[in-house]
Amino acid sequence: MKKSKTISLVLLSSSLFLGCGEKVRNQYGSWDDCVKDYRDPKKCESEQVQTHTGMHTYYHGPWYRTSRSSDPVSNPSVTSHRAVGIARGGFGSSGSHAGS
Repeated sequence: MKKSKTISLVLLSSSLFLGCGEKVRNQYGSWDDCVKDYRDPKKCESEQVQTHTGMHTYYHGPWYRTSRSSDPVSNPSVTSHRAVGIARGGFGSSGSHAGS
């Protein structure tokens, strides 16, 4: 019986995609809160966003996979509770902001 290469490729691609997990990063209301969590200013960055009330600055820590969200090394806010939200990224995302 002849095997289909297409089906094998689809199954392989699907399993790789499911194993990746969504990329997120913590969003902070202040630079100091971000630096306190990550203990390194190089791991934090700022972003200005236009909202309905005007320009607002958000601060973000480094990207991590949602599968690591309970790991205090990847997500120090799990114990500090300093983050005010989550910025999402990855496939098909424009990096939209969502509250936690």
